[in-house]
Amino acid sequence: MILSIHIPKTAGIRFRDLLRERFGAGLILHYYHITDATGQVLAGVPEAAECVHGTFRADALLKRFPQAQLITWVRDPVDRVISSYYHRLRGSDSAVDGVEPPRELSLAEYADHPLVRNEMTRFFGARRPADFLFVGIVERQERSLARLRRLFGHDFAPAAREEIVPDGNVPRFVIDAGIREEIERANAADMALYRECLVRDDRESRLEGGISPDISTVRVATAW
Repeated sequence: MILSIHIPKTAGIRFRDLLRERFGAGLILHYYHITDATGQVLAGVPEAAECVHGTFRADALLKRFPQAQLITWVRDPVDRVISSYYHRLRGSDSAVDGVEPPRELSLAEYADHPLVRNEMTRFFGARRPADFLFVGIVERQERSLARLRRLFGHDFAPAAREEIVPDGNVPRFVIDAGIREEIERANAADMALYRECLVRDDRESRLEGGISPDISTVRVATAW
């Protein structure tokens, strides 16, 4: 079984669609409810599930499925928080998980909220990148999807090839340098986790004979 952790604002919705292509009826979604691939609410994760994808912590299902393999995607923590802020600013007027609507908070205040800070680290729980079968890097999605193809023997590329952002050729959010530093400080654990994931990605790329892009140039498109 594959346990796919969807950390918010790491392209998890798009990845869900790719997993549905790969696993079909074997895909179970684990968000506010547990559902099958068609949206039918289930009482729990069935034993026959091949892949569970959703916003649950890495340790949540491992006790029941100790042989399951973990996979996830991570993203530059500053850009992930900014994307979350503007996504909610566009589409939510109510509190979510105890966080007030962004219109009531500045970007720096939102990034410093206890339920926003270091969200990626909370999803990893007691697990580290080395405990995962696969950790995709949103800023390096072309390389990451190629690695998935090798792992699963399936073409995980989106149907529309233009949806793949070429590694190293996407802009980061443009914000005041001081605010970016504040967000980095508020999310220090996520910054450290992200660097650890980049180191793993570079190591795997070297083993596979790939070429590592300059980390300073790989940033994610603002639409993600």
